Amino acid sequence: MEEILIFPPEDVQKMFARLGELTLDVSDIRRKFLNCPYGEDPRQSLDIYLPNDGSGPYPVVFFAHGGGWTSGNKGDVQVVPFIGGVARGYAIISINYRLLPNIRYPENLFDIKMALSWVSQNAETYLLDPSRTALCGASAGAHLMMMAAFTQGQPVFGDIPGAPTCRVLAVVNQFGPSDFAKFHAHYDESGYPRAQAPGEPSSLDDLLGAKAESIPNLVRFINPIDNVHPRIPPVLIQHGRYDPIVPYQQSVELYEKINSVAGEGMAELDLSEEFLHADPGYAAPESVERIFAFLDKHLK
Repeated sequence: MEEILIFPPEDVQKMFARLGELTLDVSDIRRKFLNCPYGEDPRQSLDIYLPNDGSGPYPVVFFAHGGGWTSGNKGDVQVVPFIGGVARGYAIISINYRLLPNIRYPENLFDIKMALSWVSQNAETYLLDPSRTALCGASAGAHLMMMAAFTQGQPVFGDIPGAPTCRVLAVVNQFGPSDFAKFHAHYDESGYPRAQAPGEPSSLDDLLGAKAESIPNLVRFINPIDNVHPRIPPVLIQHGRYDPIVPYQQSVELYEKINSVAGEGMAELDLSEEFLHADPGYAAPESVERIFAFLDKHLK
């Protein structure tokens, strides 16, 4: 058996600490509505940032934070790559959702669906155009946004037939997991270091409320790659080859499946040879330009 390389815990801490290089400064955004409740739970809230001038209605870019479904906040620096969209004529909405251990999947996915409905119902008040919506997220947030986009209109995944909701035209997936069954097989294939050894308890087990290995068929209902179909919106995928949290092959295989099932060009892959997980490099100008070139193409 080949040696399994483990990304040291202290290096994981240093990797996430690099997010501290970023600063979320929204002081220049005059029109912002913070902590808008879309549900009864305190975590069911969102922040709306609008361009300083104009009457809209503005295309909507949702962002969901990462944090292994256990942590993170709508006001932290993870939203930095997207907040500049306000100056480009977008409404940016950063969303909180309920976290483990207080819920299990798909309750956090239902939160995303509930927020989409709330925005649609309140669009006129906040100068929003719900017919032009993108769902964007990082890591665990990217997972939830992909699942929300890929299951539009499906009642079993939280959509109520006939109820108002946003029309999702694009997705930005930043290093989100897409096939949980293959995590360790992907690291075995590449030989790159991983942050978690096979067999250790995982946040996926907590998310499902059971050992994922014991319910492989049910895991298909949480895998974005298993929910790809011909009518999904186009997806921009950003990932780093040496990511120790989510193997890069997750994004490569998702990219290939989307283009095979939904049509060539429906997925774009931005694979970095430098960035690790939650890397501040994703907020660098070149990366941000790639994001908004994609969004401009599909929302404007």
